Amino acid sequence: MKKFNSSMFLQWIVFMPLLLPLAVVSGAFDGIKRVFEQATSDIIEKEIIS
Repeated sequence: MKKFNSSMFLQWIVFMPLLLPLAVVSGAFDGIKRVFEQATSDIIEKEIIS
């Protein structure tokens, strides 16, 4: 069994509240960007076909 690393635990406790919201916001922004890109490509594709 590995030895408990208290400094690594402390780093997780300190940085998790900072990193988790940043990751959530970044993922949401990327998802919104992809939705708009897909929507514009669908609109352009339908205009070309029509």
